[in-house]
Amino acid sequence: MSLFDELKRRNVIRVAAGYIVLAWLVVQVVETIFPAFGFGDEAVRFVVVGFAVGFIPVVVLAWVFEWTPQGIRVDEGDVEPGAANLAMAKRWDRIVMIILAVAVAFFMVENYLDRPVDVEPAVAVIPFEGAGLDPDLAFLQAGVPGGVHGSLARVPELVVSAWSTAKSLSADGLSAQEIAKKLKAPSVLEGTVRAAGEVFRIEVRLTDTKSGRAIWQETYEGVIADVFAIQDEITANVLAGLQVRRADSLPKVQRTNPETYRLTQQAWTINTRESGPGNHGSVARGLLEDALALDPDYIPAINALAYAAFNQARNGKIPRAEADAIWADAKERVLAIDPNDGVANIWLAWGLFWEQREIAHANQHLQIALRTGLNDLEALRMMAGFARRTGNAEAALLFGDRALAVDPMCENCQWQQTENLFYAGRFDEAIRAKERLQKIISGGYNNHAIMLLRGGDADGALEVIAGSDAPDQYLHIKAIAYHLQGDSEGFDDAVTRLSQTEKDHTEFYVAVVYAMTGDAERAFEVLWRVAEHYDRMQYEVFLPQFDSLRDDPRWTELRERLDISEQQVATLDFSPILESAP
Repeated sequence: MSLFDELKRRNVIRVAAGYIVLAWLVVQVVETIFPAFGFGDEAVRFVVVGFAVGFIPVVVLAWVFEWTPQGIRVDEGDVEPGAANLAMAKRWDRIVMIILAVAVAFFMVENYLDRPVDVEPAVAVIPFEGAGLDPDLAFLQAGVPGGVHGSLARVPELVVSAWSTAKSLSADGLSAQEIAKKLKAPSVLEGTVRAAGEVFRIEVRLTDTKSGRAIWQETYEGVIADVFAIQDEITANVLAGLQVRRADSLPKVQRTNPETYRLTQQAWTINTRESGPGNHGSVARGLLEDALALDPDYIPAINALAYAAFNQARNGKIPRAEADAIWADAKERVLAIDPNDGVANIWLAWGLFWEQREIAHANQHLQIALRTGLNDLEALRMMAGFARRTGNAEAALLFGDRALAVDPMCENCQWQQTENLFYAGRFDEAIRAKERLQKIISGGYNNHAIMLLRGGDADGALEVIAGSDAPDQYLHIKAIAYHLQGDSEGFDDAVTRLSQTEKDHTEFYVAVVYAMTGDAERAFEVLWRVAEHYDRMQYEVFLPQFDSLRDDPRWTELRERLDISEQQVATLDFSPILESAP
């Protein structure tokens, strides 16, 4: 008898086939259900490796043993299969067919049945892949998804991952699914662009990150002049696929001529290059000036021009004052064209509240920013700062959460959230967050030390400022720490040295020392003087350093003198972000 015939007689082939099909079925099932129980890819790989390792022992056991009507026994090598052997072979065939039928049914349900995909209202948009693109049309790879991202970002019901981070990760060679996982986005919009001459073809796919299944996909064909209509159609389909329903009209991409669009996209590509000693900002500004000469009202070009100026100032190519002037001009131009721009509106609200004291007017612009800026990191950081400095710490935390949902890799957003936690009095969380961040980036030492002092940890506070770049700047921290340690001589010396420091904020820090060491009389005496000349005092009213003074009637008087009374603060309406909290 040949080896193949012997394998058949001993049912080794049937057992091997059944084992392989069963292994495939189990792997498919665990890939589906493991994420729901918090297991990641490592657990799935463990199952795959387990089945692979188990294959050889199963085959060996099938050769050595046989399944008979009397039970499992050692195969004695009968050459001629009897009726019992044939019956058991048929039984093995039925077992294999049942396993195969279950596997086919699972495959059909998983891949072909048109059943709804559970989705979350959150998406990462990534640059499209290019296939045979001419160099002159390469801008479509980022230009088309960039326009879609801009429109989706204006929808407050949807969380849209940061475009700059998605582009950076794509440039690093990460796949769409890898980018979505890093950005913690439940879904990802990806695509492929093919073009010849002015004619292009775009294949777009909205994918569920967890399962890899397509939520929606479509193919578009057109010429450059059609790109804006296609972007609007993609936006509408993404919102429909993510089941986002809006009472307002859908945001649309701003139209412009093809040449302005091309120049702007090329400039944004240069703007987002890794900064270095080169003069990228100058090259981008040249392109954008040409673009704006053709269409002076194209907002992406105006914003890109301001960003290019920022790059130039950062690289020392132009004075900071020149960049600031370009930023201010850009803000005015953008608001004149699009009164609903989120970043420009929160900047305007800030100025109206703090500088012009037009509180009601400031609130109107805040509401616009809340409708259109909830996917813009700069707008979110500004709104968080506005909230915490006006006593709305809960709203500040929600803005911080939103910023981290938009870009969980944003270190600045992580730092901002530690400040939000600090203002909210959630010191334990803030301390842990600051300790994590200080392993990566410097800064945040003052508030870190203040929180430790609030908890009575004088040694810890002194250790924190000792690890800063300029520990001599923290005389107020040392004074409070010495007070906690009972070192009256050290306390008096630190306060004296602090008082002799000729800086605008010196008296402010002296007031902090007295407030945190329980000397309310001296604290208020200093604060009244500070209110006369320290123009940032109005921003510091809600610092936790002054918590011990808030029940004193003199604190209310001080707030009124600083023109930041309870009534003024209550005019600001942060309810849209508060009501969105889970």
